[in-house]
Amino acid sequence: MASRKASHKDRFVYILTYLFSFISGLVVYVTLGQSDRGLKLHAAQAIVLGLAGLVIAAVLVFLPPLGSLIELLIWVYGLYIGYSASEGSDIRIPFVTDWLQKLL
Repeated sequence: MASRKASHKDRFVYILTYLFSFISGLVVYVTLGQSDRGLKLHAAQAIVLGLAGLVIAAVLVFLPPLGSLIELLIWVYGLYIGYSASEGSDIRIPFVTDWLQKLL
């Protein structure tokens, strides 16, 4: 877990990145992620979490309560990661963070 000091603008952007997961992650990745490596990693993580939620929901379409619950938990986990990043500490998503760091 790395620690850094985030400005007020960055604090909001980290939370916004995970708010609409896939969509906001993609927007932040394309716009603000090009100038900030940490924000780029969080945007990529938000995209992966959003896609994971969509895939799980599609697979569990015949079990609506379970699929919806898992998707909600993934979204809340993403918001927790965004909040932690806005406070200056990075949460590592097992396997995903290491994979994305190799790609970026």
